[in-house]
This record gives sequence, structure tokens and C-alpha cells, in this order.
Amino acid sequence: MPYVCSDCPRECGAIRNEYSGEGFCGAGERIAVAKVMRHMWEEPVLTSGRGTENIFIYGCNLGCVYCQNYKINGSSGRPDTSKISFLTPEEFGALLVERSETDADTVGIVTGDHYIRQIAEAITPEIKARVKKPLVFNMSGYSKSEAIALLKGKIDIFMPDLKYVSEELAKEYSSAPDYPSRAKETIQKCFEMTGPAVLDENTNLMKSGVIVRHLILPGSFPNTAGVIDYINETFRPGDIVFSLMSQYTPVTAVPGVMAHPKLSRRISAAEHKKAVEYLSACENITYCFCQERSSSGEDFIPDFD
Repeated sequence: MPYVCSDCPRECGAIRNEYSGEGFCGAGERIAVAKVMRHMWEEPVLTSGRGTENIFIYGCNLGCVYCQNYKINGSSGRPDTSKISFLTPEEFGALLVERSETDADTVGIVTGDHYIRQIAEAITPEIKARVKKPLVFNMSGYSKSEAIALLKGKIDIFMPDLKYVSEELAKEYSSAPDYPSRAKETIQKCFEMTGPAVLDENTNLMKSGVIVRHLILPGSFPNTAGVIDYINETFRPGDIVFSLMSQYTPVTAVPGVMAHPKLSRRISAAEHKKAVEYLSACENITYCFCQERSSSGEDFIPDFD
């Protein structure tokens, strides 16, 4: 049945019908799946080389102007529905079980913030028992803590972004000046539910916990330093895993990139070095990964066609 949605911080109060909605994200009741694929480039604690079975969700409640997954974030207007699978919670649960039966190390749900309610409904105790691999929830971080609480005991590894601590950047690039406070609440709620990171003694693969990701943007070192400071000051050594990402790629097909001159280039070697050195000086961030600058490029963006 259609319902009035206030599930995310935007609180659109929009009607969500079966397949679509009137809100910022355009989401309906059914979970819109854009692509299911084996992804080989997640953090080393998520895969030993066999990859992650990622389920990419269509749409987004954040809509960053530089989105690398722009083809499926909903910004291009009305989607080609022939390329999207609209799943009920029961069907989505069955998909999770199916993907867990491959030889991949983990199963990931990518950018599902705008479907938390439906995903929580999909992961019943029976489904959770049948999914033999750690379930990873990859999220933008722009969520409500009360919504995330619905996933308690259902998700093993939360992977929220912390894109900005700068309200100005959050407003300019994502039309969400409250993103910094919301993302911090999201991270702390995820940590409250999982506790400190747990890694397998034999494989060093993560079994449960929180991975916080931050994408370095060109010309925005103060924001990156602020993100690192927040993690270093909030968590104790070993509490969480921190992933510093340098894969930002200026995709010229994205209108938002062309409208923001700072975003028209990759990060420089000097910017990358400065961020890595800043992170390396932090005493409380002991589980961390730093992407090589060579990770930038359209070859690393999944083919959503």
C-alpha cells in the first residue's frame, strides 16, 4: 500500500507508490535493483580475492553532483524501467540468499539508504540464517538513526560514507547542509549496533563492524582533514576501519561536474600525499586503507549499461 515517507533526513512527506514516488529520491515501495555483479575492488577486509556479490540499488536520497554512479542515481530523469528489477521484500531476501551461495567472500547492498525500511523487512530471521556470508550495507551516510535501527541484527558490516564535515561543501555538492551531523549520527548508530570491528584470525576478513569511507575531492583538503580528525577523536584504536579513497573521477557526462570547476580534475599527487600523511599521523586510526591515486579512472566504474 502507498505510504507517506519521512524515512530519511529530507523528510519529503511524499507518497511512495508501488514502483515510484514523488520525493527527492523518486523511490517507491518495491526495491529498485539496477545491477547485480561481482565486484573485485572492495577493501581487503571484505574480500580475499574472490570479490563481493554487490547488489546496486537504483536511485539515491543524496544526489551528489559528482556521483560516480550517475547512471543509476536517478539524476538523469525517468529511468529505463526495462533495465531495473523492482523487487518485493520477499524477492529481495531471496536474491540475498542466492548471491550468498556463490564463492564470493561477502554480499553487499550498495546505496540502499532510501530503502532501509524495505531492506529491513526483507532480511527476516529465516533469510539471515540462510545467508552464510557477511552482509555489507554500503551507504551514503545520509540517514536517520531511527531508520538504521531497523537493521539491527540484520546487517553484519555497515559501510557508511563520511563525505563532508563542511556544511558549505555538503550544501554545494549534495544540497544537504545537514549532512555532516546526520552522517555522524549514522556512523555512531552503526557502531552502537555492531560494536568494534571483528576480523577473522585466519583470513583477516571482517566478520562484523563498521567501515567508514571518505572520498578525497579535489581542492578540499580542509574537509578531508576534518573527516580524519572526527574519526580520530571519536573512536578508539581498533574500533572501526577507515578507508581513505582517491578514486574520484571527473566524469564529463555528469552536468554537476562541468558546473563546478574544482571538480573538473582528479586529485593531484600532492593532495593525495598530504591526505595520506595526515591520516598516518593519527594515533587512534589503526585499521585503515589508503587507495592509490592510480585508482581513479572510468575503468573502475561499473558498467551500468
